Amino acid sequence: MPSVAVVGAGTMGAGIAQIAAQSGWDVALLDVSTDVAHKAVGRILAALDRLAEKGKLPAAQRQSAGQRLGVASGPADLGDCELVIEAVVEDLRIKADTLAPIAAAVGPRAILASNTSSLSITRIAREVQARLGGSGDIPRRTVGMHFFNPVPLLPLVEVISGEESDPAVVQRVQEVAQEWGKTPVRARDVPGFIVNRVARGFYLESLRMLDEGVAGVDEIDRTVRGLLGFRMGPFELMDMIGIDVNYAVSCSVWEQLGRPARLTPHALQQQLVEQGRLGRKTKRGFYSYESEPPLPALVLPRRSFELPPKLYEAVRRFSGAAFAEPGSITEQYVVARVLVTVMNEAARALDEGVADGADIDTAMRLGTNYPRGPIEWTEQIGRHTCAALLRAMNECSGDGRFEPAEWLTP
Repeated sequence: MPSVAVVGAGTMGAGIAQIAAQSGWDVALLDVSTDVAHKAVGRILAALDRLAEKGKLPAAQRQSAGQRLGVASGPADLGDCELVIEAVVEDLRIKADTLAPIAAAVGPRAILASNTSSLSITRIAREVQARLGGSGDIPRRTVGMHFFNPVPLLPLVEVISGEESDPAVVQRVQEVAQEWGKTPVRARDVPGFIVNRVARGFYLESLRMLDEGVAGVDEIDRTVRGLLGFRMGPFELMDMIGIDVNYAVSCSVWEQLGRPARLTPHALQQQLVEQGRLGRKTKRGFYSYESEPPLPALVLPRRSFELPPKLYEAVRRFSGAAFAEPGSITEQYVVARVLVTVMNEAARALDEGVADGADIDTAMRLGTNYPRGPIEWTEQIGRHTCAALLRAMNECSGDGRFEPAEWLTP
């Protein structure tokens, strides 16, 4: 029976352990405290019971999955594991400190995978190797295996190759993801990989428009849902993810990519984090969740604005190609600015060889519930139309953040 060690018994680790056990793998769950790991097993068993009660999991499969879950007391218990998946806090030093003793304890062919959402797989592997004396093949056996929360429900896994990852190891991890019922996409080891990089503009340009007084929190969310077909608007989604988590990823990607203007984290996010207004988990973020339906809790002054003629025409042309019923010019501007920013970042990722177009589209549809992949969407609207809108916005921005990607200007 194949076996996996899941290191970190929080929400992500427990979700990974659950799908592995459901898929026929023996699971050893390891955390700094065995009590924490045992409690995680209890939560997993309760989740399996709920699935069985709803008829979504046969009773025999629920029973066998529960029997495959175990708690490890330390790295020495993980010697027979084929795969180790680290799912601890998003901190390079902590991840390396956690993985090093495990790498020393498991077999020489065991694969080491990190569930990091934005940190360099190459750096993690090298830091682990350094802690083990500096020689060995840890970088060859280390890959990224980025799951999405909630793990049992979301089908996407980003499989990330470090600079020294063995292609056979990467292929095996992709096969494991498929065995566990997931859809893997391949990505190069760049900050944010696919999803957490391409999605940044969805949040950041919405924050900038809110701060500029273009529209309010609920107006932007409603327009993005209505015209673009997203299930949730950017502020609703940040509140659900956790504003602290979203802000931390924004900072990480921005720093690692050399602080480009287009990815600069927004002061409104920082302000809410400092105030402890983190979204649904604290009952207050961009919205207040003290009652239903939630009401906007961050209200900034609206300001009148007029689009320059060139930008006005570019917005109208883009909207006419993108939407059957474009709405008011303000609504068109809001959704055009958000959507074309996402498209441009996806095109940049394509230019840099982060992933191919099919994997970028799959990642954004499955990882963030985008109604369409940004590359496919761009082709439908027309690269020339998208590039024209970006150039018009760039002339007004003052910081060059809308400079079109090369792929948009063939």
